[in-house]
Amino acid sequence: MEFIYLTEEIRQQIDKYVEKFPVRDQAVIQSLHLIYSKYRDIEDYHMKELSEYLQVPLNVIEGIVSFYDMFRVKRGARHHIRVCKNLPCHIMGCKNLLKMFEKLTGEKANEYSKNGRFYIETVECIGSCSIAPAFMIDDDLYNGLNITEEKLNEILSKYT
Repeated sequence: MEFIYLTEEIRQQIDKYVEKFPVRDQAVIQSLHLIYSKYRDIEDYHMKELSEYLQVPLNVIEGIVSFYDMFRVKRGARHHIRVCKNLPCHIMGCKNLLKMFEKLTGEKANEYSKNGRFYIETVECIGSCSIAPAFMIDDDLYNGLNITEEKLNEILSKYT
């Protein structure tokens, strides 16, 4: 099979992951992270090529992608904002943080971007309870405690 999206460089890195595990399908999550870091989304064609390359059933890869919030499946914007809504973040004010994001970006949470700049998503957990309410923009993690609209706008201005 000819691989269009799994470039030679990506395949070499995936091969390194495969060497570390006794079973090929244990390299799926690391491989998905690699694909996500290059393309910023996990599309059907990425999953199909990864399935073919790792010789892992497509439904296994689709199950992993749909389970973890860290992978975005649909293209909607240049930057992906994730606001944690789990209990610690909820208690510490994630709803107010989410309202500020919606106001400053003009986007509604969990709806695809109209202007192509941001996609705001509420997620169950990003694993950063110690800095609740936590949020991420792309791969950058932030503490939302006591954040003002001015400070949040300053952060957003870094993502053009």
